[in-house]
Amino acid sequence: MQTTNENLSDLQDRYFDEFGQQEPAYDKEETEASTHASHLHKHEATDYAALMAIIFSMVKQDYVMQERIISSLNFKSSTTELESYCQMWSLCPFINDEIMHQAWKILP
Repeated sequence: MQTTNENLSDLQDRYFDEFGQQEPAYDKEETEASTHASHLHKHEATDYAALMAIIFSMVKQDYVMQERIISSLNFKSSTTELESYCQMWSLCPFINDEIMHQAWKILP
């Protein structure tokens, strides 16, 4: 699991830096279609695939955490235990907000 996280961290660093760059300013005379086309050429299919893999991994880890929380619940759970589960569930610790925002920015 740690190797996977290290590999994902490397991918995140490499592609997040690339996606984090601002779009170049376009001339007013350019049409919306050509602007859209140049935006599509900026990011290649491998970039999208890597970003999808990173997001999939984050969501999968969050889902596994939720499964573990649900499987450990019972009627004898203490209040503090339930509160910590509730907090973990709402925090979504495996979801990186910065990566999600960048993913939404690069979508055409």
